Amino acid sequence: MGPARVIAGPVFSGLLLAGGPFGQAPGAPAPPTGDSKPGVAEAIEAGDAHYARRAEGAKGGTALPFHTDGAIVEYHRALALDPQSLDARLRLMRAIFFRTGFCGEMNDRDKVRLLDEAKAIAEQAVAEVDASTGRHKARVPGGPAVTALPSAEVYLWAAVSWGQWAVYHRMSAAWQGAPKRIRDLAEAVLSIDPATEQHGTYIILGRLHCEVPRIVGLTGWVSCAKGIAYLRQGLAGAPDNQALVFFLADAILKREPSRVEEARALLQRCAASTPRTDWAVEDKHYAEEARDRLAGLR
Repeated sequence: MGPARVIAGPVFSGLLLAGGPFGQAPGAPAPPTGDSKPGVAEAIEAGDAHYARRAEGAKGGTALPFHTDGAIVEYHRALALDPQSLDARLRLMRAIFFRTGFCGEMNDRDKVRLLDEAKAIAEQAVAEVDASTGRHKARVPGGPAVTALPSAEVYLWAAVSWGQWAVYHRMSAAWQGAPKRIRDLAEAVLSIDPATEQHGTYIILGRLHCEVPRIVGLTGWVSCAKGIAYLRQGLAGAPDNQALVFFLADAILKREPSRVEEARALLQRCAASTPRTDWAVEDKHYAEEARDRLAGLR
């Protein structure tokens, strides 16, 4: 197995395909921030209405795709009306994340098509936000304009989109520097608003540092200790984020096995959690994952 496959395979399949990086897709996205072209706001609002109903008819941690597909259609309509709509791009990234991570199995060709689209949208959105914040590929701190756009959300969902895309493009992901790209985007979120999406960035960074193998000249920056520290910091800020609970337990089991009892307690906490109304599917998903993991512990 070559280095490219090693880098992209374990980290991205574990980070993003098993229900997503943090499993906490927002309940109702913020209202549109200023799209003025006729019909754009209406399309986005229609998409939001579908997205808010994404848990209807779900079986545990698996949702029916109907309303998520409806949201994607409406966000596409908004983007067709205004190809520069940052609101539509942001919502499309979130909806594609949920569709490919929480709606059960889907045709590989359709999934790859959606993930390719999400990555392309991510790059467009990041370029727009960079231009408004004075950053370059999210890396250089911006000036006062940094808060003028939903930059933290854009960078976070761009990192998610890159990660999901990397699962299905392992060779390309490695050569395009996906781990570093995701790291830079996630660190940009921390520099703007660490609490974005229930401290979800700490999961992205935690999983990267815990799962990506160290390869000199490519990923020499990874640190398991730093990864677990990120996960602990995230959980301290968002104790109800069940994905943070689950992924911290997972990292401890893999990287600090002497602390198995702490991991067991975290898994029990996740498995027994009461799903929140706005994140019913996501919370049930991680409760199911925790119960499966507990069953495998001695």
